[in-house]
Amino acid sequence: MITKKIGSLYTLSKSKKVLRQMLRLYRQKKNGLDLIGKERIQSLLTGLQTAIFQKNAQIAGRMAHQLEDTSRRLMPKTTWDKLRDFVGAIGFALLVAIAIRQMLFEFYTIPSGSMRPTLKEGDFLVVSKSDFGINTPLRSGHFYFDPTLVMRGSVVIFGGENMDMPDDDTMHFYVFPGKKQYIKRLVGKPGDTLYFYGGEIFGVNGRGRELNELQDPDHFSIEHIPYIRFEGKVESSAPSTQGIYPSVVLYQMNQPVTKLSVNRLGQVSGEMIPQKGQPLLKQFSDLWGFGNYAMTRLLTKEQAEKLHPGATQDLEPATLYLEINHHPSLSSAHLLRDEQGRIRPGLGYSTSLFPLAQEHLDELMHHITTCRFEVKNGHAFRNGYSNPTDSFAPELPGVPDGTYEIQDGVVSKVLWGGVVKHLPSNHPLYHSSLVQTLYNLGFEWHTYFEPSLHAPLPSRYAYFRSGDLCLVGAPIVKKGDPRLTLFLKREYQKQSISTSVKPYLPFDDAGPPFTEEGTLDIDFVKKHGLTIPDKMYLVMGDNHAMSADSRQFGFVPQDNLRGGASFLFWPAGSRWGALPQAIASHLTLPNLLLWTLTLSITFASYLYIQRKFSRPLTFDK
Repeated sequence: MITKKIGSLYTLSKSKKVLRQMLRLYRQKKNGLDLIGKERIQSLLTGLQTAIFQKNAQIAGRMAHQLEDTSRRLMPKTTWDKLRDFVGAIGFALLVAIAIRQMLFEFYTIPSGSMRPTLKEGDFLVVSKSDFGINTPLRSGHFYFDPTLVMRGSVVIFGGENMDMPDDDTMHFYVFPGKKQYIKRLVGKPGDTLYFYGGEIFGVNGRGRELNELQDPDHFSIEHIPYIRFEGKVESSAPSTQGIYPSVVLYQMNQPVTKLSVNRLGQVSGEMIPQKGQPLLKQFSDLWGFGNYAMTRLLTKEQAEKLHPGATQDLEPATLYLEINHHPSLSSAHLLRDEQGRIRPGLGYSTSLFPLAQEHLDELMHHITTCRFEVKNGHAFRNGYSNPTDSFAPELPGVPDGTYEIQDGVVSKVLWGGVVKHLPSNHPLYHSSLVQTLYNLGFEWHTYFEPSLHAPLPSRYAYFRSGDLCLVGAPIVKKGDPRLTLFLKREYQKQSISTSVKPYLPFDDAGPPFTEEGTLDIDFVKKHGLTIPDKMYLVMGDNHAMSADSRQFGFVPQDNLRGGASFLFWPAGSRWGALPQAIASHLTLPNLLLWTLTLSITFASYLYIQRKFSRPLTFDK
């Protein structure tokens, strides 16, 4: 009765598994058995198979237990047997996992906020690895690749092989060395030429046809900025002399664009570096639409006077002033000490002050966006990046401890598992007195970025669109605003009194790259735009202020593309489901080939096992 009771715990499927395992073990161990032992094992195997054929789960379960007990006595596994079985099982599982995760699909966790608000820290999503082709496992490249399946506006996954990325080494499955994977939105394809204006991207493809999909509000509604910092990456082309680096090369999109040099008299000169297939530009700000954008920060009147003595005297009264740094220029290049402590030649740029009225500050708070940050003991620091006791964490007095994020003016508290809870309008983070802190430090959360003479500029950008002055992606100062009218008047007055040696370029709306007829000026875009090389792709993060993307590491080689993001399955909420992106049909050749092959192998294996154990057992193999 006891044996029968125990046997009933085995399902018919489990009994089949025992039959396969014990038959395999018998064939390995039979040479070490005497005749009686062989007959006993064979009898149990045959009896178990008969019970399985008859679909008698109770008898099959009882016999499976008897077979296991007998096998343990007559065919005990040695340490070598156990090790061999373990290694074999792990090897097979690893092989299957590699095939699935490298070539079919993978579950992916978002590590940072570079794709906000589309994807946030800790999000879980499904990544399809067969969207564009059939990947080569564990290294870059493809067995098959169809570039027509790569769509502008899609969210793609790519590896860091053969790219200028720091700390991108990893271990696949804790065994195989490889490169980390990254997720960004694909903006440009090989042969495209792109131009930035008003937070938008305009472009033509390699055949000179306008890329209308770049204006699709469903996929490109988030603002795009053509640079992270004015100077991008700076490399010294010669060793320092008496502590001064005589020349440097500036890189944008990880390609050289400008060389700056200083002579023995301390005079700095610069020259643009020709870009392949494009005419030589005269000014740095002509590059890809750089002149349409500015880097900004908010200053109190005291800070403005300290940084720009006398500049506020002729301005309208204001609680805060918007410092606008624009038109990076070779003509005003000068020696400077950078954040690495190097004395080197650097770009100059023009600076303007805009006195913001309270209505502008209110509108700014209504649209403010920050990274995800933590507050502890009245100090704020970027989520996962700092120590709460760090003396460089800025103060947020009155704000309760917790993890927060602010998106388009809405303050949320981040709960367990990345779930967010919107907070009421009386929460301290909505208070208008925090507007300067949230604007200047809301992405970096480091007092190093507080306004001072040598402080770096925060990741806050300004641009005009349709006559409106836009900050944080929204029109904060509308066209026709009296303060904007006076600001533009002062800008052109400064231009009129500037010299030809150091000309001043006003920060104004240059307008989109259109002809008088209102169509895209293709010749202008080709002359001033960014052209993407053959078999290369331009990718950008939706959160331009926190994204290391093509603006830093350059174009992504075709071989590095591994697939696309398909589905967000955690956390639950309004973002759950398919991502806002351009999606091609899933009935593509690589998808059909891989899934047909996978299903065929699975079905063939099932048939083989069924047929193998549906025939009388043979014990001599």
